[in-house]
Amino acid sequence: MEPVGVIFGRRVRALRLAKKLTQEQLGHAAGIDYKHLSAIERGAKTPSFEAIGKLAEALGVEYWQLFLPDRRLTASMEMEINNAVAGTSKFEQRDVEEFLRTLRGAVKKLDRRGSLSAPHA
Repeated sequence: MEPVGVIFGRRVRALRLAKKLTQEQLGHAAGIDYKHLSAIERGAKTPSFEAIGKLAEALGVEYWQLFLPDRRLTASMEMEINNAVAGTSKFEQRDVEEFLRTLRGAVKKLDRRGSLSAPHA
């Protein structure tokens, strides 16, 4: 099992790239030196709780989403889905949520068969 810092760093990098941000841009938005951000993305440094909160805010995600393993949705797919769901009415949102539940079930079924491989950011 990979260290949490490596998973966290890869996730931050994937989200940053999905938003088309450089390390300097994200670092500036989060109030973190870009060199420190680079070390976080490599898993070489562990960010403080405060830095985690700042990164999440700068990336427009909840802090816990930074700890999701990359075997889940890619950052760009996740953001696209979140944006699509955010723009729907309550009735439409229920339909989207039902679709996503079905999709999750199908992905789990494929994963159990070994048909999915972990993407690398």
